[in-house]
Amino acid sequence: MQMNITARHDTKASDAIKQRIMAKLQKNESHFDHITNIQVTLDKEGSLDLAEATLHLDTGQEIFAKAKGENMFSAIDSLSSKLESQLQKAKSKTNTRKGIDKIMRVMGEDPEEPNEEVA
Repeated sequence: MQMNITARHDTKASDAIKQRIMAKLQKNESHFDHITNIQVTLDKEGSLDLAEATLHLDTGQEIFAKAKGENMFSAIDSLSSKLESQLQKAKSKTNTRKGIDKIMRVMGEDPEEPNEEVA
């Protein structure tokens, strides 16, 4: 997994902030192993700190989240929880697409329609 961290508008990405981002996002990666690339952007918006992240999945999906906080650490924590809920949703979608429904679609049958046998 590749991770890029960018700081804009007089925001500093100190070593402590980088370590916090790595720890939080690697925890998310342990739940969902289809992440290929992560882009994190740190910014200031007025008096609040802003953290944004885009996760690229090997399925072609992108997951985006944005969080604000009084300080950068609280923004990162909030961002991590938002990403975790979105990753859980993406994981449940991939799990439901596997199995009998997918097999029936490949065979040309619709799982919603009952099978009718001609006598």
